Parts: sequence; C-alpha cells; structure tokens
Amino acid sequence: MTAQTIKNRFFQWAFDRGIAREVHLVEGGGERLRRSVERLRRAYLRHDRPVGPLARVEAEAWSGPPSPPSPAPIAATWFRPSKGEDRGFVFYVHGGSFVCEKSPRVTRMIAKLAAAAGARVFSPDYRLAPEHPCPAAIEDVVAAWDWLAATYPDEPLIAVAESSGAAILLAALCQVRDQGGRLPEGVLLFSPWVDLSLQSWSVTAASLAGSTPYSMASLGVMSRLYLQGRPATHPVASPIFGDLSGLPPILVHASQTDIVFDDAKRLADAVEATGGELTLRVWRGQTHVWERTESVEARQSLELAAAFIEAHVSAAA
Repeated sequence: MTAQTIKNRFFQWAFDRGIAREVHLVEGGGERLRRSVERLRRAYLRHDRPVGPLARVEAEAWSGPPSPPSPAPIAATWFRPSKGEDRGFVFYVHGGSFVCEKSPRVTRMIAKLAAAAGARVFSPDYRLAPEHPCPAAIEDVVAAWDWLAATYPDEPLIAVAESSGAAILLAALCQVRDQGGRLPEGVLLFSPWVDLSLQSWSVTAASLAGSTPYSMASLGVMSRLYLQGRPATHPVASPIFGDLSGLPPILVHASQTDIVFDDAKRLADAVEATGGELTLRVWRGQTHVWERTESVEARQSLELAAAFIEAHVSAAA
C-alpha cells in the first residue's frame, strides 16, 4: 500500500466517522445538522488551501462592469487578465459538493484560467445546500447566466464548471435551452460529477482501491444534503439522465483514477448519442480536479482549456 493510498484511506475514514454518521439528520435539520455542515465547510477550506510555492497568476480580481444596465441577480467573483486585451467571458460554476463555497485553491484556479485564456471571468455565488436544496443552485445559475448574456449580448461566452458544479451548470443550460435562451459558444468541464445516484463503476472501484480521498459514502452524504428527498435520477439533479441534445461543443478533462471518472465517460456517450459534440481528454494518476494544484499536469490541463476557450471565442467574434 502506497503512502498516497494510506493518506486517502485516512481521509475516507475521517469523513465516514464524522458527518457521514449524522446523515439521518438531513430530514430533521436542526442545530446538530447545522453544526455538522459548518464543520464540514471549515475542514474543506482548510484542506483546499494553497500549499507550497505558488506560481504567479497574471489575473486580478475585478468588481465587474462599471455601469451595467441592471445589477447582477446574485453576488459573484470576477476576474480579468492583468495584462493585454481581454476577449469574451468565462461563466464559471464552482463545485464544492453542492455544500461549500469556492475554496482558496479553486479561486486561484479560476484566476489562472482567466490569465491563460485572456478572458474575463464571472463566477456566481449560488445558494448552498442543505440550507437551500436542489434546485435552488440551478435557479441562481440560470438567473446569473441570463443576466450575463443580456448584459453582454455581443460578447462570446464560454461556460465552465468543475466537479459538482458540472451537474448544476448542465442542468441550468438545459433549462436555458428549453426556454429558448442564449447558449454559450462552448462548455468546459473539469472532473464532472453528473450522476448523483452514484451508478458509475468508478465510484465503487475508487472507494475500494483507495485511489482517492473521496468515497461512495462521502458522495452519498453530499448528494443527500443537496437532494433532500428529490430522486437522484431526476434530470434536474443528475443531468446525465436528461435530454442533452442541442448543447454547444463540450470539452471534458478527467483522470482515470478519479472517483467520478466514469461519469465523464458516460456523459460523452450520452452527448454523442444525441448527435452532439464532446471531446474527452483523459489523464492518468491525477486527483479530482487536479487543476487546483501547482503540478505540471495542472498547468497542462489549464493551457489546453485556455486554448479551447480562445478558439471558441475567436470563432464567435
């Protein structure tokens, strides 16, 4: 057993003996559930803070457009490149297992993507579970998307998400499509989690192998906090079970050792079955959303993602 496997096993054990044992509190709510969720959020922010030497990020926080026709419907994180001319917008939906806000490493990752792609970034702060269960996050993302599309009708827009944010983003875009709204020029997904019923074989295999700090139990708890009685196979919760036709070109980056790797493969099959376009790029031995790290593989993934964004922005210009 490798040192990394031992570390993964420890994280799995720590979670399973923590909030997982209190999953029965979801229905009852109350103070104990609130304290458990707050402990989870603090642990997530501690665990996902930047470590080691940090690469320079050529992007800066931004307050957004100075005089938009109307204010954004919800709070958001904005970034723009600090050098050169920016083109287009990245609409970024963060993950956090439906429960946590953007971590320091995810925020840094968003800034690096803005710099690499030469684009401005708008990342909405949607409502979190369990205080606001499904479909509250999707409603917020749809409202934020509609606002950005209306505010910048002539700007190319690229939609990006990681992990659980992919389920929220795809469900939101399907609603936008059904309502006849504007869709993005392209969609980019990092380590997408799009099946909350946990039917992907990789969920079981990675849990047993200890190849990831996440486990089927941890995903099950996060899913239950988010769904709160809604069927996990409902398309608004797990868009892989819905109608994925008519979506713009999609690029997915996934790792074979990730617990939700098979979600990415099944998503590719589902989109292609509708005649849609999805490119799946596969890495070996990387962690879930490894783009948060400072590794060579993280830089490679972000550079390829930036090239996808730039290509679709240029094609739409």
